[in-house]
Amino acid sequence: MENHKIYNLRKKMLPVLRTKVHELNKVGISGVSMDEIWKFLIDAKWKNMKEISLSEMANDILTLNVEIKET
Repeated sequence: MENHKIYNLRKKMLPVLRTKVHELNKVGISGVSMDEIWKFLIDAKWKNMKEISLSEMANDILTLNVEIKET
């Protein structure tokens, strides 16, 4: 996806990103930011996609699983 398109989509997804960060905080995961979630999905999931709908993006954000590995 093109950079300006990504920026515009990110603006639309801010409420969803905030919701995901809030959800993570509620389960004790406080070190993850909206920017980190966005960058991860851009690099890992949406990298080669030509187009994606807002509902698909919202679903990907909200269903993202974060695993904590204990040392």
